[in-house]
Formats: sequence, C-alpha cells, structure tokens
Amino acid sequence: MELALRLSLAGVFLVSGISKGRAIDDSVEMWATLRKRFRPQGRILDRGLAWALVSIETVTGVALLVPGPVAMLGTAVAAPLMAAFTVVAIISALSLLDVKCACFGSAKAELGWRHVWRNLVLLTIAVGALVTAGADADGSLAMDGIVIAVAAALTVTALAAFFDQIAHILRDNW
Repeated sequence: MELALRLSLAGVFLVSGISKGRAIDDSVEMWATLRKRFRPQGRILDRGLAWALVSIETVTGVALLVPGPVAMLGTAVAAPLMAAFTVVAIISALSLLDVKCACFGSAKAELGWRHVWRNLVLLTIAVGALVTAGADADGSLAMDGIVIAVAAALTVTALAAFFDQIAHILRDNW
C-alpha cells in the first residue's frame, strides 16, 4: 500500500514538474497572476518562482522513488505541497483569483472546483503515504505487490496528468 501511494505521488510530481519545465512561460504566467493579487510589482520573481516550483516538484518526485529516509522526506514535502495546491485551487474556484492551471504544463483551463476535487484526492494520497511511510521498509513486498503498486501508480499519474482533457471529453459527451 505504502509503495503504491508513494509511486503515485512520484509519478504525479515528476510529470507535473517536467511538464511545467517544458511550458515554463505558462508557469510564469500562473505565478504572475498569483503575484498580482498579493503584490503588484516584482515580475522578475515570476520566472524564478516558476523554476523553483519545477525544481521542487521534480526533486520531490525523485525523492519519492528512493526507498528509506529519502522517500520519507519526499512524503514530508509532498503533503504540504499538495495542501498548498489545493488552497490555490479553492481560492481560484471561489473566484478570488482567475488562475490558469499550469498544473501539468500548459495553462489552458482556469483552476476551478474540479481541480479542488482532484487535488483533494492527491492530498489524501499524500497524507496516506505520510502516515504509512516506511511500512514496506523491511523489503518484504512480493513481486505481485510491486506489480500492483506500479500499475496503480501509473493509473493515478495518467488520470492526474490528463485530468482536464478527460473532464473536457466527459463534459462534451454527456
């Protein structure tokens, strides 16, 4: 269970960080929107903040892949990071900010309630990983458990990464 949760978070953070890095201008624009709400000057910080977020997400994703204390540190960073993402989504959904979601690269959709729900699920996974951190540390996980954990992680990662596209398809077909 702990492995599946940790690998799911690793996949989400790695795909998100790498995607943001590939579409850095959209991440910069997301930071500019957030900054304007709280401090109107400081555009030069936006690019630095965007790259900092890319770095934090990518390093967190890698840390979650390394067993032992490094993975525990990764889960300790992942949970508050997901909580912060959830708060930003709630603020945007309440229309206090109109933030374009650069969650997985390009910013095409405004952060709304569907992002709040997605982030709450990911936050639950992060808290679960934090609570169960080290549970599989004795290395007693059988191969079938590892295969199931990897399959679950790939599924969670794909659903999170393509969440907006899936929501768009479902909305248009129902």
